[in-house]
Amino acid sequence: MKKLMISAIFLIATLCVNAQTYKETFDSNSLEWTECAYKNGIGTAIIDHGVMTVKSKGEKKGLSAVLSATSGTTVKAGENTFFETHCYAPIDVMKPFEIKTKVNIKQLANDRLVGLVFNYRDGGNFYAFSFNNDFVKFTRYENNEIVGDIMQGITWSGERHSDMEWTLISDGQTLMFKVDGISIMTIRYMPLSYTGFGFYTFGNQELIVDEVEFNQ
Repeated sequence: MKKLMISAIFLIATLCVNAQTYKETFDSNSLEWTECAYKNGIGTAIIDHGVMTVKSKGEKKGLSAVLSATSGTTVKAGENTFFETHCYAPIDVMKPFEIKTKVNIKQLANDRLVGLVFNYRDGGNFYAFSFNNDFVKFTRYENNEIVGDIMQGITWSGERHSDMEWTLISDGQTLMFKVDGISIMTIRYMPLSYTGFGFYTFGNQELIVDEVEFNQ
């Protein structure tokens, strides 16, 4: 009995050691999120007063991808561009993980998108979940080009609030994107290689990120 209790205590201690949680509260830029504030640019990402505010202006641009010279990236989507900011997450993407984030969205509208970027290697290579009033989609970018795009309609139940909780879950086989605890898209067999993770806005959109929690 004594040996059984010791074994149980050791197992619990091992699980506690192996479990990892990191919470980003934006009191400082500890994860080195890309920040930029361009007076005449297409987007901004600024950390101040314990939140990160991401804005895109939704201006029309040329057909080619426009890459910023420093932090942040804008990538082609038709005649418009979306703006992103990212960090390199303190997780091992080859193992199951969960990322939760509390956000505030200025407005959901048909001509605007908001979402997450992940498996981010650089400004032209990443995955994205995004949504608006009508649909949610998963997009793969390689070398600034869309190489995969899955889109489906979405029906929102009840009144939507500007404050939301988003969750990205990977179990090694599937990727799940949840909004306020409800799964709105699941993707299978999309391997992950890179720890880059972040947010983006498309169109005239504003996103305020209050905190991000990384669990593994």
